[in-house]
Amino acid sequence: MLPLLLISTVPAFTLLLVAPASKPGCKLARELGLLVLLLATELLRHATAAGRRLRGRGREPERGARTMPAPPRPRPAALAAPGEAAEAEAEAAPAAAAAGLPLLDLAELALDRVLEELSPASLAAMACVCAALRDRCSADALWERHLRAKWGRVLGAAARKEWEAELGARVARASAPRPPRRRSWVESLPCAWPISWIACRWLKADATPAPAAVAAEPAPAAPPTDTVAAWYRALECGEFWFPAQVYNREQDGHVGFVLSCYDAHLRYDRRTDTFTARYPPHGRKPAKEEAGVQWSRIRAPPVGTPAHELHASDCLEALRPCDHFEIQWRKNKDFPYGWWYGVVGHQAPCNPSEHLCRCHEDDTIVLEFQHYAPGSRWRQTTVSRKDHRETGDEADGFYGGIRKLQTKDEISTWRRFWPVDVLN
Repeated sequence: MLPLLLISTVPAFTLLLVAPASKPGCKLARELGLLVLLLATELLRHATAAGRRLRGRGREPERGARTMPAPPRPRPAALAAPGEAAEAEAEAAPAAAAAGLPLLDLAELALDRVLEELSPASLAAMACVCAALRDRCSADALWERHLRAKWGRVLGAAARKEWEAELGARVARASAPRPPRRRSWVESLPCAWPISWIACRWLKADATPAPAAVAAEPAPAAPPTDTVAAWYRALECGEFWFPAQVYNREQDGHVGFVLSCYDAHLRYDRRTDTFTARYPPHGRKPAKEEAGVQWSRIRAPPVGTPAHELHASDCLEALRPCDHFEIQWRKNKDFPYGWWYGVVGHQAPCNPSEHLCRCHEDDTIVLEFQHYAPGSRWRQTTVSRKDHRETGDEADGFYGGIRKLQTKDEISTWRRFWPVDVLN
């Protein structure tokens, strides 16, 4: 009878629901139609549940008559064959050992040593086992090792600062007050008329608790966002753009950036094990992105000087011929600086012999970019040793601060990008 009543009344209520809401009378009729539909739905749900309970009571005697077969009793060891007894003991030994020594019963140092041997993926999976392991597996000391091993070469102080700023922005977004939402009078009925069907899933889906018999154990919460584990996850999943520097930007078909290193923001793609680099705008030119950047082309910024500021050159007095250096260069005043590799050269009248050279006593330093051909306007430039500031013009660009390369590692990294052919 109830299904026939629903079938006969649904078309009329549908017309009420689709009526225009601009007129007060139509809006009231639409809300009354929704109220009647909710009542009919609740009555149908209760009728269905009552029918299931009645059917279940009818099957209880039949279900109680069924008995589970008793498990087979194991044969005594004395009656079992020698081979079978040995196999049973071998199978039972590992299970007994595992049951007798749970992981959490290990000593503190032993458990820490076990966790230190886990890979990042295994450590993250272990954190999902229980609350105690979640706290242990989210320890900063464990994840600092993994962070240094994989990301230490490309992450600098600027990346950590930006991550802290990102955490602050997330906290601000989470604590921001939400704008109040106007409630319909149907949604306000549970406050004045507390009947069970009014507070159903149609109005508040999360208000109905699950039955205790089928309630699942809550999943472990994610680690706090201010932990090293959260930072590692954000980097690994490509959720955080971190600042770094890229050698030979836009290297595909572009020789204008050979032996240079430019600031960029990068995001990791673990499917290809490469990065997407986003370079800042060059003057009026928009920002550019480059995909497929390999690990070998990325480094952490060696100094904290921003890309648009002049680096303070504190190595000019120590520069000698054949020293390797990086120098800031930009095409015009609106462009950011990039770092370019070069070697200190000799003065024109100087004897290049090691014992006769006096170039280090001169106030002028010769800077050579030997990947350009002799005679090229980019091959050589000079700067003042005592009062060097930004020098240059719109035609040849502007030369900024100088940084001396101190280690063989830095020099060998630059030499890996040496072009096959000499540039003009």
